[in-house]
Amino acid sequence: MYIPKKTPPVSHRLSARQRAKQTKAGVIAALIVILLSAAWAMWQADRAPRDTVPAEQLLQHDLQALWLWSDDLMRSGSKGATWTVRWNVTGKEGAMKELVQKLFTDEQGKAINKLEQNEGKTVSGAVPAYSGRISVSLVQSDGPREQLMVLLEASGLQLLNKNVVLKATADISEQIAFISPAFTSSLKVQGYTGHDQTVHRMVKLTNAGSIDRYEDGGTISETFFTRMLRSAIIVENGKSANIQIALHKETNSNNTELTIGIPVISGEYSVFTAENP
Repeated sequence: MYIPKKTPPVSHRLSARQRAKQTKAGVIAALIVILLSAAWAMWQADRAPRDTVPAEQLLQHDLQALWLWSDDLMRSGSKGATWTVRWNVTGKEGAMKELVQKLFTDEQGKAINKLEQNEGKTVSGAVPAYSGRISVSLVQSDGPREQLMVLLEASGLQLLNKNVVLKATADISEQIAFISPAFTSSLKVQGYTGHDQTVHRMVKLTNAGSIDRYEDGGTISETFFTRMLRSAIIVENGKSANIQIALHKETNSNNTELTIGIPVISGEYSVFTAENP
C-alpha cells in the first residue's frame, strides 16, 4: 500500500515592509475606536442633566416668590410689570468675550444683533427667546480677572409670560455658572400699584418684619426680612434684609409707582452705577 508522505505546511514570512503596514493599520484602527468613543462620551455628557449650583437655585426660588407677590400688588399684575434681573460675575480674563458669544447666539447657532457701547465695555441687544433685552458690561478688569454685570430687562408692554421669564433667567444663569459658579444676583419689578395699603398687603403676603423705613414727601421706602426668600444681605444697622419696597406718588396724577427689589433696590442698574456705587 502506498502511503503518501506528509509534507509540513509551507510558512511564508512577512517582509519588514508588510509587517510595518500591518502595524500601521492596527494603530489607525485603534485611534479610530478611541476617537469614536471620545465623541460618544462628549455627546452623552452634553445630553446628561447638569446639577444647578446654589446661586441658580436661589434666583429661581426668589423670582417665583416675587412674581406671586407682585401679581397681587401691581395694578397690571406681574405680566404687565417691568422686570430687571442682575448678575454680578467674576471670571477669568476673556470671560466677557466668552459670555457675549454664548448669550448672543440663538438656538440655531446664528448670531443675534448686538450693540457695542462704552468703548466695547458694554454689549447689549434684544433676545426674542427671552422676551427682553440683555446687556453684558465689563465693570472692572484686574489682571487675570474680570468683573462683569449682566442684565436682563423684560418689559410688560406685551404682557410677559412667567414661564418664559423663568426659563430666560435659568438659561442665563446656566451660561454664567460655567464662568462663575458663585455669582450673585438681584432683581426688581416696577409698575403701578392698585392698592392704598400696599405696604400692609406686602407684609401680610410675605410675613416679613420691618428693618428700616424712610419717608420723604410722596416717597416711602421700607426694607424687610422674610424667611420666605433665600437671598439676604447685611444692612447698615447690622440686621439681615432681603426685600425692599418703594412707593412714589406722582404729582401730576393719582398714580403711585411701585418698585420691589430683592434683596434691596439697588438704584439704576448700569455699568456707570456699578463702577461708582
